[in-house]
Amino acid sequence: MKRSQALAVGVALLLSGSVVAADAADNPAAPAAGHSAKRPSADATWCTEQGGSPQQQVPYYTKTGTQIVQLGGEREMCVFTGEDGTKITIGADTLAADKPTLAALAYIHKPADPGGHPGNPSIGYCESINGTAMYGPKATDGGGWAEKGETDASKVVAACMFGDGSVIDAWGLKYHTGGVIRGADLTKKFRADIP
Repeated sequence: MKRSQALAVGVALLLSGSVVAADAADNPAAPAAGHSAKRPSADATWCTEQGGSPQQQVPYYTKTGTQIVQLGGEREMCVFTGEDGTKITIGADTLAADKPTLAALAYIHKPADPGGHPGNPSIGYCESINGTAMYGPKATDGGGWAEKGETDASKVVAACMFGDGSVIDAWGLKYHTGGVIRGADLTKKFRADIP
């Protein structure tokens, strides 16, 4: 490419970027130069259609019960808030899965709680149905999911994760087994037909 052609291409690129930047200044919803507008995922859309609020959440480890440490990774969760202020959190991909998941089966079928769990009864129940909500080797180790940058350990939601990767709020699952609905009744909100 000749130098004059390269200069012309460079000026064209510079101007096109200026047009996008100018459009972004006139329209704050317009994407910035070099970026495309992020569309909600299909899982987030399903969550919203079911009355939930999609949130990007990250895992946290609770070191002392009050001190939390953000871990790597993130996951799209769907949070349902009831009129009474209670909440239930479920993986957006768990809610929107085309096939049944272990979390959905546990929620719908409500396996009996054998009881006798030392410590957190929601984690004990989760373990009794072959899930896990543990983040360390000691019974006092804890953790869960919350929005990025969270500093309040009480806002970290212990989630029961199953072998297929599906995840649901451990307390929401435990309460539902006893007939108590937290946040919303998920029974008819799963995309998959649950046998």
